[in-house]
This record gives sequence, C-alpha cells and structure tokens, in this order.
Amino acid sequence: MADRYAVLGSNSFSGSHFVTRLLLAGHEVLGISRSVEIDEVFRPYVWESLPGAFTFSQIDVNDTGPISDALNDFRPDVVVNFAAQSMVAQSWDWPGHWYRTNVLGLVELVKVLEGLSSLQKYVHVTTPEVYGSTDGWITESRNFRPSTPYAISRAAGDMHLFALQETRGLPVCFTRAANVYGPGQQLYRI
Repeated sequence: MADRYAVLGSNSFSGSHFVTRLLLAGHEVLGISRSVEIDEVFRPYVWESLPGAFTFSQIDVNDTGPISDALNDFRPDVVVNFAAQSMVAQSWDWPGHWYRTNVLGLVELVKVLEGLSSLQKYVHVTTPEVYGSTDGWITESRNFRPSTPYAISRAAGDMHLFALQETRGLPVCFTRAANVYGPGQQLYRI
C-alpha cells in the first residue's frame, strides 16, 4: 500500500479535500500548488489537526525544474494531479494558456514522472468535458468530442497519457468527475 503521496493542485477545491482524506488515513503528503489560499476556509486540511504529515510547496505545474526537485526529494509512491487551467469560458479568451498548462506542462511533468523510481501510480484527474455535450450517462469508451479550448486541451493531455501507458507502461489511471462541490467551495463555483 502506498504511504507517500504527492498531490499537484493541492489547494484546488478537490485537491484540498483529497489531501485531507490522505492525512486522515495517516499518509505522508506533499502538496504542490501554484497559489496559496489566503483564507484557510478553502483548505480543509488546516481546519483541524490531522494525523498524517503534510509538506507544502508553492510551485506552478509549468515550472518543471522545481517540480522535479520537489518530487525527487519527497519520493512519492503515488502522484495525484488535480492541477490544470480549468475555467471553461476564459479558455476562449486565452486558449494558449490552457494549451500551455494542460498539454505542454503535462508533457513535461510526465518526463519527470518517468524518471521517478519511487512512482507506483500516477492518477490523472481530468474532465468528462473531453466527451463534449452529452445527455445521460456515458462510458469511458465513448469517443472524445471536446468543444471548448479547455476540453480540447484536456483531451490532448489525456491522449498523450494513453499513448505513454500503451507504449511505455506509464502507471496512469484517470478520473473524470463532474460538478464536484461541498464544504469550503468558493461561492462563484456553486
């Protein structure tokens, strides 16, 4: 069983709740996020004392050198990646930012992960928007039909990871949750 987790995007809503669950289970966690939330109401892992050990590093996922240093120093068994440019409407205004982070940044991150000898599993938190507009339930085998720069950038990143899984054995698994909410959610997201 894995004991050491690196969580990229640890100060995102979902990432911070995942960090909390890991700490409650007594795991060691390295949180990496490009921004530090000013108000602890948005970081459930600081609401109460938790049994696990937590270390935080403020690093942008696009900064490969510092990410590499942090991961190689910590030596996680599992890396869980919540980090992404994720605002759909704004992706139309600055699509290059979304492609830079969600495709090129991911490509560089994976190069780091491939050299990480401790890595047992990489969990890529992505989006069902890669499937485009849908009605009802969908399956993972559905063809990608992204319809926004955000969704296109995530689909491209996912396809890159699929190729590495097939050709190089990258130990990746995907999750595509939608409309996640709960305690500490920023109001503009509800």
